[in-house]
Amino acid sequence: MNITIQLPQTLTDRIITGIMENFPEASQDCALLCTGWNYHNCKFDFEDGETGDQFTVTKESLENALPLLFSDKWPKGCTKPPLSANDDLWNDWLGNSDATDFDAFIQLAIFGEVIYG
Repeated sequence: MNITIQLPQTLTDRIITGIMENFPEASQDCALLCTGWNYHNCKFDFEDGETGDQFTVTKESLENALPLLFSDKWPKGCTKPPLSANDDLWNDWLGNSDATDFDAFIQLAIFGEVIYG
């Protein structure tokens, strides 16, 4: 079975904003620590706690990571995203997600896969 959903740009923006408004606090105990942020320009800096490598996440990299939530790259232990373009379901998902989910999303935006956790 092949299921395709289309997320309107306004919903995509709200999902990304909902995730990123939790940084830097959400990253305190995660593999990637948020070290700088510019909410207005949707630009966030992260440091890899194991390697010390520095990364910058932009709106573009976050948008590129969003489809990976629906792939086998999204860890089984993370909160399953809704297969829907329904605003209320995504609001529920954001409310039920935790720092582990947000860390996994940032790893997808940086590495294209979850390598920690």
